[in-house]
Amino acid sequence: MSEQELQASGCRQRIVAAALEVFRECGYRASVDRVAQRAGVARQTIYNHFVSKPALFSAVLQEGCAEHRARLIAGEGGLAERLLHFAVAMQANLLTPASINLHRLLTHEAGRFPELAAQVYVNGVQATAEQLASLLTKAMRDGELRDDDPQLAADIFLDIIVSHDRQRLLFCMPLPDADEQLQLLRRRIGVFLRAYQPDCA
Repeated sequence: MSEQELQASGCRQRIVAAALEVFRECGYRASVDRVAQRAGVARQTIYNHFVSKPALFSAVLQEGCAEHRARLIAGEGGLAERLLHFAVAMQANLLTPASINLHRLLTHEAGRFPELAAQVYVNGVQATAEQLASLLTKAMRDGELRDDDPQLAADIFLDIIVSHDRQRLLFCMPLPDADEQLQLLRRRIGVFLRAYQPDCA
């Protein structure tokens, strides 16, 4: 890659990072000028990289989803440890103040921009569930879990580790401290493993 291409790539990344911050703070109605100011570039520079504001917003969502999935690669150890690694990474991605603000933004704007909302679902929610289902498929094949529908198991697992806590934060209710939250995750994973233990009918 040439120096010019590297500079263009760095500029694009800076714009996307700035846009993510601005959209989280101000919602989709935030101006491109505000994004340009945050990124330290001219307004026209943004349009040199993205043909429109929806295209910029789409790029923010796609890159955010890709970064999120990259953090979910299962760790080493037994199945419980691998699932705990996945769960901790999921919560670190989805239960931060910035992520909660972005969730509010996306659900608020979904009706106005259904194609972008569909992208978020496919590249974020659906792709994450498929990634987890792949892990669970292997566990079922190896006899660590009973043979069942891995996609349904993935959906159940994600509900167990994310949905309740995200609802608390969306309604401005605090989560337990870090140690208690980790113990709660371990207990939830234990419930999941007992439900799918190999000797269950």
